[in-house]
Amino acid sequence: MRLVVLFLLLFVFQISFSQDLKLIRKGSWKGELAMNDRLNIPFSIDFSFLKDQLVMEIVNADERLKMKLKSENDSVTAFFPESEAFLKFKLDQNNNNEIRGYWINPNKKSIVKIPFNAWYNNEITEMAANTSNISGRWKTTFSPNSQEPENAVGLFEQTAGTIKGTFLTETGDYRYLGGTIGTNKFSLSTFNGSWAFLFEGKVVGDSLYGDFYSGQSYHSSWVAKRDAQAQLKDESSLTYVINDMSFQFKNVKDFKGDPFIYPNKKLKDKVVVFQIMGTWCPNCIDETKYLSELYKEYHKRGVEIIGLAYENGSNQNAQIKRLKAFQKRLKVPYKILLAGSNSKEVASEQFPMLNGIMSFPTTIMVDKTGKIRFIHTGFSGPATGTFYKELKEVIQYDIEDLLGLLE
Repeated sequence: MRLVVLFLLLFVFQISFSQDLKLIRKGSWKGELAMNDRLNIPFSIDFSFLKDQLVMEIVNADERLKMKLKSENDSVTAFFPESEAFLKFKLDQNNNNEIRGYWINPNKKSIVKIPFNAWYNNEITEMAANTSNISGRWKTTFSPNSQEPENAVGLFEQTAGTIKGTFLTETGDYRYLGGTIGTNKFSLSTFNGSWAFLFEGKVVGDSLYGDFYSGQSYHSSWVAKRDAQAQLKDESSLTYVINDMSFQFKNVKDFKGDPFIYPNKKLKDKVVVFQIMGTWCPNCIDETKYLSELYKEYHKRGVEIIGLAYENGSNQNAQIKRLKAFQKRLKVPYKILLAGSNSKEVASEQFPMLNGIMSFPTTIMVDKTGKIRFIHTGFSGPATGTFYKELKEVIQYDIEDLLGLLE
């Protein structure tokens, strides 16, 4: 009898919760992540219904991340499609125009749990009077007054009061940024489960002056000058071979926990692409998608791609479990190995033949004799437009060169 009563209570509760879900208003919602007492990072949500099923998408300019939803008790868990992060939230009982919850990212050195609110938003962004137009290319410097300033290129497009774009750096890009501009002031942000970034700036003539906020505590200033010819160093020149010692590594494990050693008899007479990466790295995700395409096209011609993952934490079983989930989630067709902990220093120690590993990802291309021929530092993803297209062409050209297809 008690089981029957319990079942009926659960059934009624589930029906009630399902009805609550249907109360969520479809359309655009404005969210805010409460990073600390002073900083809120904005992001956008689109809710819709497909055959009475709630659909939720996080919107970063041209990027739309379709969340996988799971209802449990009186809350909703929304899983990001390309990471282990998720949102957990409830619809406000007194106001179906507001949800409250947390962003939880377990793929960090310590689990991140950030409060967030979101509100139904039907506002239309309009061009303010005398608003400057920042469309174009900008020569940018982050932390300009520090001992280690970082060069970048700002790429922006503006339509009325909305702007989108990214910053391209020598080690990768900041992916899809979107925001608004008013009278000489603007903001751009992105939120993808792994990252939460906010860029604020003001326009002074042909210059921009701004602040960059990342996560709960990081902040730096930045300056930019309009420059249609702005560019960075050739990414293939940043990491290079410093001696002729043979390319080899140990202490790398496969998903069974077995060691993998290179040189490897199974890779004899193969062109091998080693991807130094991590599942926590959005730029690595962008590159993984592209390398998966290359693998399908060139594997039968003699190309092997091997991911060398440097993961957060120290529990190898947990790291391998995360790698398995990553490979399944992104449908990665090539082998991924556990190489070590998330550290450029650790990675650099395993590649003493190089001047160092300065970026995740870094891609090393080895010819059929085992000699390193090309190295690509960082990855400029699809948010960079023509830079992404050009980088793909260079990588494809390098592979065909190593295969002897250009002769």
